[in-house]
Amino acid sequence: MAKRFDVRAPNKPLLLLYALGQFIKGHKLIPYESTHPKLRELLLEYGPPVKNDVTTEDPFVRLKNDGLWRVTPDIDHRKISRKLLRELDVHGGFTNQVVHLFETNPSIIQEVAGAILERNFPETYHDELLAKVGLDIGVRTYRKRDSVFRRKVLEAYEERCAVCGFQAKVNDSVVGVEAAHIKWHQAYGPDTEENGLALCSLHHKLFDKGIFTVRPDRKIEISQLATGSGMFKEMVIDFHQKNIRTPSSHLYLPSREFTDWHVKEVYKEYYE
Repeated sequence: MAKRFDVRAPNKPLLLLYALGQFIKGHKLIPYESTHPKLRELLLEYGPPVKNDVTTEDPFVRLKNDGLWRVTPDIDHRKISRKLLRELDVHGGFTNQVVHLFETNPSIIQEVAGAILERNFPETYHDELLAKVGLDIGVRTYRKRDSVFRRKVLEAYEERCAVCGFQAKVNDSVVGVEAAHIKWHQAYGPDTEENGLALCSLHHKLFDKGIFTVRPDRKIEISQLATGSGMFKEMVIDFHQKNIRTPSSHLYLPSREFTDWHVKEVYKEYYE
């Protein structure tokens, strides 16, 4: 539902997460009018880069085709427009069967939210996204992590962040440096060194959010949409057009296939 092969399509998953957050607040039906700005904000922050504005009306209506959503009044999905949804004061919400399931077994809401996150978003998004939609209620995600991938990627970069060189250990255990997928696991990216970067916790999150990317020539490119204060210049801007650290073998250099995916599907590129 959320991907066409490896192309990100988070519109419906983000709408579902928002609707789950509204449901636990007692809102079984939500108006498109108030959903639009919230969903738009989520899509701009957690969705792929777009040249034009994001679409909120399509998922709001087309989600009913998946059998768990209804809209009232019902409208022809072939004639969807933002203006029409507002004029008709269209509301959307889970079907009566889904509502009954949630009401008789509320823990399923957490399970559903966790499954949506695991299928569509990297772990660096989870806590923040749950808080954004009002679902920070003990949701847990359970994807089995590949410890071999982590070990190999950290070894390839000598347990240092490939961007800033940060390294720390406690009792000989690496702290604050993580193995990041370039092409996400959710988009069928493999657990291999050429699809991995050793990144400190900060740069891992910024990389997954599209604040920066890595080009095929190993150069770091910072998004023109990124702004900040304090140490932002030193920790982000100053790395623009610098090379990432060279891994221990050229065989572990980031594959162009995966960096191209990151540029297309994650990096917040500036469009004039």
